[in-house]
Amino acid sequence: MLTKEDAIARMIQVEHRLARECEEAPEALWHSRPAANHWSMADVCEHVTLSHDNLYKLLSARVLETRIATGATDVADDEMPFLFYRGEEPPNIAVPIGRWPAKADGIAAFRASVKPFISWAEAANIDLRGHGASHPIFGMLDGVQWLLFTAAHMERHRAQIIGLLRAAAPNSRV
Repeated sequence: MLTKEDAIARMIQVEHRLARECEEAPEALWHSRPAANHWSMADVCEHVTLSHDNLYKLLSARVLETRIATGATDVADDEMPFLFYRGEEPPNIAVPIGRWPAKADGIAAFRASVKPFISWAEAANIDLRGHGASHPIFGMLDGVQWLLFTAAHMERHRAQIIGLLRAAAPNSRV
């Protein structure tokens, strides 16, 4: 079972990886869409940033208030990276509307959106495994799992950005 420190390290690692994909991409790709109904890198980055705001509000308000038995969650830690590939349609929240047209502003907003999670987790002086909140699709997650879920969500969208980069330059080794 992963610790709070493991979850924090994972969040930091994934945040750096997603930001690096965006930073290293050509500026011209920031708003480029492979098809009309697909998101651009700007859209993906905005969605993740807005999702972080929503997730942090839930995490900081409900997780500390809800005691659960350690291990009484509906998902195992090692399932977390795969939750986004189970086929359920995600909630229609955090829809991008072009809040950060400039690439640097979008990346900065994304990076800033991760900091509250890290600060919250580092300051938590309770057992995050003994506190949790229910996710609307995946059920009860403990505090550490909410951090892992947030990291997995970032990683899922990093994969989406890699797909956009590959679509723009199919012969590159992205």
